[in-house]
Amino acid sequence: MTISNKTKAFLGSSIVPLLLVIVWQYVASSGYVASFILPSPNQIIKTFVTNFVEKEYALHIAASLKRVLIGFLIGTVSGFSFGLLMGLSRTAEKIFGPFFNVIRQVPIIGFIPLIIMWFGVTELPRIIIITVAAFYPVTLNTFAGIRNVPKEYFELSSVYGYKGLKLIRRIVIPAALPSITTGITLALGMSWAMLMAAELFIQTYFGIGTRIQLGRDKFNMALVIVGIITVGALGFFMTTIVEQLAKALDRGKIIRKET
Repeated sequence: MTISNKTKAFLGSSIVPLLLVIVWQYVASSGYVASFILPSPNQIIKTFVTNFVEKEYALHIAASLKRVLIGFLIGTVSGFSFGLLMGLSRTAEKIFGPFFNVIRQVPIIGFIPLIIMWFGVTELPRIIIITVAAFYPVTLNTFAGIRNVPKEYFELSSVYGYKGLKLIRRIVIPAALPSITTGITLALGMSWAMLMAAELFIQTYFGIGTRIQLGRDKFNMALVIVGIITVGALGFFMTTIVEQLAKALDRGKIIRKET
């Protein structure tokens, strides 16, 4: 019986997390660290199950997912469009590039007070923060991907008479796709990171960040860790979906080339 490469990869990637859990359980159960500082994995599992049994926790997850998806989609679409514009037009790069490169040096958290003052403590500033977080990496990677398209591709496109939208759709985007998908993957990670900042800085009734803050206020370390694990699991799941879609698009591109 042979083990597939995927199984080997899964087993290999599981070794470090498994060892960490074993060490964690040993340290927590041995009494070296107080349980309210470092709860054991068993306590985390009990808190995790208790939270998921509660219907309210599902509302917290749904609220955070909604914010991430809206902000991520708006940031990705606008970032792709802006990166495409600067990548295709030297004039647009000269006009918008300097301002964009200056403004992106400011940490996104630094904009939170300004955004709150402009839009108040509502849902909108949370989504704006996530949108900005997704916008930067998608813009940069789309721009870089387009500028790195070989000149030979454009010369070949002129032979086939590709111009305008047809040139972008058939030549530019497929050639820049690896860089664009990297930007989208980074944007998703940034969206989740800024979600936590948005929910912690801008108070809300529902959200995973709200549960983490509740755990902090009550000094319930297990609840804090459960919130962190929930964010990590959701982020990992969504990133895996994005990566699989990127692979499917890439396979489709190869098949079109062969046919």
